[in-house]
Amino acid sequence: SGNAEEGWHGNIRLSLDYTKNTREILTYGTKNQVQYLKNQHRLLILTDLKRVQAGGTDYLNNGYEHIRYNLDIGDKGSFSLEGFQQAQFNSVQKIGFRHLAGAGVRLNIFDRDSLKLWMGTLPMFEYEVLSDKTVSQNFRQSSYLLFFIELKNGAEFQTISYYQPRLDWFGDYRLSNSSSIEFGLFKWLRFSVGAELLYDTNTPEDIPNLIFTLKNGLMVEF
Repeated sequence: SGNAEEGWHGNIRLSLDYTKNTREILTYGTKNQVQYLKNQHRLLILTDLKRVQAGGTDYLNNGYEHIRYNLDIGDKGSFSLEGFQQAQFNSVQKIGFRHLAGAGVRLNIFDRDSLKLWMGTLPMFEYEVLSDKTVSQNFRQSSYLLFFIELKNGAEFQTISYYQPRLDWFGDYRLSNSSSIEFGLFKWLRFSVGAELLYDTNTPEDIPNLIFTLKNGLMVEF
């Protein structure tokens, strides 16, 4: 959402997703977002938890939490300093545990309620334990481009793309995109349709390099 009013804001999203990688998977779950704005400070907290049906089995296998802080600086907040940490697990992708932490700078090319174009880059540290207990520790450069626009009748479109190469081996990189469009049903209720694309050059054995996910859900705002 493009809401820039000061104070606490958030939403709770109920989702239904379809993914095809090593198997056909039906995923349903909840994703929560809480954001605090005060002057040039912005704090964002995201949590995501999913239940998965695959091969006739129903089990919990995918979750993450993400915390990000931004400090707007420069003329009219044209730049932001930001830092983040994220923890996640995903048994379908054989990620037992992955922790990311980094800090850097973001350029706010446009930053209005109805139109945003952000470009950021930051080094980050990655600690990962795969399902087979293989441990890796790497530094990556995370660069991203975000575009948001408010359309007619309260609809909103947002897309964000990431490029994350290892700093010591540029042949190991991840490219990803997450795009969605939201429609207002009521003042407090929205419907979203989206898609996610992930390309990873260095995946665990039997995991495809390219993963595509369709997302649909209802979102309650507060």
